[in-house]
Amino acid sequence: MSGDLRHVFEIEIKTTPEALWQAITDPDFTHRYYHESRVLSDWTVGSPYQYVLDDGTVAIKGVVLEADPPWKLVMTFSMQYRPELAADKPSREIWEIEQRGEVCKLTVVHDEFEGETETFKVTGRGKPALLESLKSLLETGVPLPL
Repeated sequence: MSGDLRHVFEIEIKTTPEALWQAITDPDFTHRYYHESRVLSDWTVGSPYQYVLDDGTVAIKGVVLEADPPWKLVMTFSMQYRPELAADKPSREIWEIEQRGEVCKLTVVHDEFEGETETFKVTGRGKPALLESLKSLLETGVPLPL
């Protein structure tokens, strides 16, 4: 069933929940590890958000469904940078942070796909590298090249 399609990504990062939350929600941080895009939102429930490239192109957009800093962020997710991606129905992305001593476990669940859409394929291939770059940035101060 297409409703059962989802990606689950987990990574442990030596950081604090507050620093990880900031890295996920602060445009200056996302620009360093998220394909040089700045995330823009006030992060209140019902508010829009966008990942905007340096040339002003909106790469991803959606709506904040739940925000519990620094533990959980739930958003709709709609890629915009290619027509075949923009045509897909919005999916959902859940970021959950769990403190485990000196590290945080970050779990990202991406679900509510309408099937094996282009968005499903692109997020399945791209999110692991993005999370590794986030980990590198927080632990060493330098993101990985994507």
